[in-house]
Amino acid sequence: MVMIFWWVTALLLIAAIVVWAITFVNRRAMRKSPVLVANSRFLDRVPSFVRAQRTARWVRVLQVGIAVLGVIAASILSGRIASERIETPEFASRDIVLCLDVSSSMYQYDAEILATFAQLVDGFEGERVALSIFNSTSRTVFPLTNDYDLIKRELEEGAEAIDFDEFGYRVGSRDYSQEKVRQYVEFVEGTQGISDEASVVPDGLASCAQVFDQAEEDRSRSIIFATDNEVNGEPIFTLQEATESVASRGIDLYTFYPGAYECGPGCFEELQEATEDQDGELYESSDPEAIPSIINEIQKTQAEVLGASPTVIRTDHPGTGFVLTFLSLVAILALGWRAR
Repeated sequence: MVMIFWWVTALLLIAAIVVWAITFVNRRAMRKSPVLVANSRFLDRVPSFVRAQRTARWVRVLQVGIAVLGVIAASILSGRIASERIETPEFASRDIVLCLDVSSSMYQYDAEILATFAQLVDGFEGERVALSIFNSTSRTVFPLTNDYDLIKRELEEGAEAIDFDEFGYRVGSRDYSQEKVRQYVEFVEGTQGISDEASVVPDGLASCAQVFDQAEEDRSRSIIFATDNEVNGEPIFTLQEATESVASRGIDLYTFYPGAYECGPGCFEELQEATEDQDGELYESSDPEAIPSIINEIQKTQAEVLGASPTVIRTDHPGTGFVLTFLSLVAILALGWRAR
């Protein structure tokens, strides 16, 4: 919630304080000496008179309190309470596939990507998202959909499940509960279909490109591709062939490279060349905590590519201020009639 014309509210409140101060000073200056009435002391012992005095005092206090509330409510109403949200209409025709290498060297980065994207889903309106993961083989966790409850649930569960050091668990340096092991195994099931092979990156990317549907529709298509490009196996495609296939289908490629695990500089250079040759964007960071800023950069880049102009949508919320102002006026009139 924001106050659009906060300065109007401030001016009205200052004006109200000034008026009260002037009235208070004038009342003291014009106060006259009390008029003495003979034989009136007995009135202080008359119950009905005492009650009338007490009621009159309470009515005056209520009138002042309600008047103050009314002035504040009217000031806030004049300041225009509203909520703001940023919408990018062009993004509603956007399809995004998260394409994650789930080999053991990538688990920290995958967990951060999934958790960060789960938070971004709250701001989506119309975009479709899919999640595809791969190791020696690929698995589509969920296809392109704009069911945001499902997307958020799957991403959050995936972020929790993939946060698992498989290598450390196998050598005994990391210990996990059986429930945690079960979550991890169920999440990566279907990605280790070829024995003695791992992180078959080109085939994983080619599989992610197949997730897109509705080829006849004019939609923006993007792959967020996370891998260290440390291939252990015999892929069907070369990385260059895979990125060319992605580009030929009009899919924008955003590659995240976390740094070398065992592979030398050649892995990065190959990934960079294959990505940038197809006009893709490559981001690198050895810090999993940098994932949110990288995702934000990807969002900005997509906005530029789409020519999307974020629009601030403002919704007024006058209800509370109006109701309080109206009720205050009614109460003041009612109390004035009661005290006349």
